[in-house]
Amino acid sequence: MEKFLEDLRKALEEAGVEQVDEIVAEYLEHFTIGHEAGMIDEEIIERFDSIEDIVHNAVDEKEPSSRYDVILDLECFSEFQFVQKSELLGIDFEIDEDANKYVSVVRDGRRVHLKSKVFNTLFKKRNFKGTVFIGKNVLFDQFTINNVNCDITCECKIMCSDFSLSNVNGDFEQMDIIAEESIVITNTNGDIEISRLEAPHIKISTVSGDIHIEEFTADNVKLSTVSGDISIELATGAEYNINSVSGDVRIEAGAEDSKVKVSTVSGEVEISGKVISKSVSDIIKKSFKW
Repeated sequence: MEKFLEDLRKALEEAGVEQVDEIVAEYLEHFTIGHEAGMIDEEIIERFDSIEDIVHNAVDEKEPSSRYDVILDLECFSEFQFVQKSELLGIDFEIDEDANKYVSVVRDGRRVHLKSKVFNTLFKKRNFKGTVFIGKNVLFDQFTINNVNCDITCECKIMCSDFSLSNVNGDFEQMDIIAEESIVITNTNGDIEISRLEAPHIKISTVSGDIHIEEFTADNVKLSTVSGDISIELATGAEYNINSVSGDVRIEAGAEDSKVKVSTVSGEVEISGKVISKSVSDIIKKSFKW
């Protein structure tokens, strides 16, 4: 017991935690309660988090979250990635040096805009690469991505009030987005792979690109597609309004077909293995069978 408490106190002090005495006293109380229950020190310590985790949680509580508004214009990039950086307190960028001729990072208080300097639609595509580093305890109010022909990978969780993505031709991978209010994704031709989407209101539309989502949580959902396919592995607790021209929409598990409204032309909508709406073309073909 003495060694554990001594090591804990030393680690907390080295990390600059202010409530060292309170935290050590709390764990001493755990030892006292455990001893009264007939447990030995080793059994009690096994129930604790590691000293490293205890200190990490104490540091996170000490440092308040920072909130930002972020706009990313990615027209000049061919590759862009999001990376979590635990030692960073805010957000930072790393872009190809030559890209500085075409983009700039504009900071105005808590508003950060990776802004394109080029507005000519005939601008020749540049193969620039960029990275945005997101520090610990960073949250976002509005998070907006405007993307044309750039492939994006996201190795961290985006937590925000509202998320907006406008995508033309770019491919997305590994996005994990939690929004307090809404998520809006507008896709023209790229393929989007998302590990999780969570928000009260979610709106997704695609023209010809495919969208695949592993986990999906919402109260109200609008899904629309022209010819691209939308697939969701696990959905939770939503009312769905689905419109399709020729693309297919599939929700593998979690959704209730009684809460799904569907309008299709030639696409198919499948909920938990059950086709809940035949396309208009299928109905017409069936009506002409002899």
